[in-house]
Amino acid sequence: MTWLNLFLDVALILIVGAGVVQATRLIAQLRDLRTGRGEMERFVRDFNTAVIRAEAGIKALRSAARDSGDDLEKLIEKAHRVRDELHFIVESADSVAERLSVTASSALQEITQIRKGVPMREPEARKNGMPSSVGGKPAFVVEAAAASRAEKELLHVLQKLG
Repeated sequence: MTWLNLFLDVALILIVGAGVVQATRLIAQLRDLRTGRGEMERFVRDFNTAVIRAEAGIKALRSAARDSGDDLEKLIEKAHRVRDELHFIVESADSVAERLSVTASSALQEITQIRKGVPMREPEARKNGMPSSVGGKPAFVVEAAAASRAEKELLHVLQKLG
């Protein structure tokens, strides 16, 4: 029995020693777990702060996009109005240019007829809305005196060309 008691005591000491070693390991793991938990809590807090800042940034971006979209829409509307005005101006200019072209060609015909010494025939003068002569002067001379500066310049250019 002494051997048996001794054997049981040694076995019990080994089992208790193994338990102490396991308890020490378990305590170290629990310490590491607590440290990891603290780090995880800091990470979650930092992540939460980053998410809140990101949400605020998204709201600011949406607001800025909405404001710039409104400004862009106003600019587009203004551009459409300017385009329409320019279209009207171009159409008016085309009409004026056509009238000037007709007037210039009739004036050029009159100039060539005057140079040739042929008086303008009455039907042509009436068709153009001009008398053939005014106060003994040819109609072209009277009209040229009353013409605007642009018309005078146009007639001058046409004279050089003709």
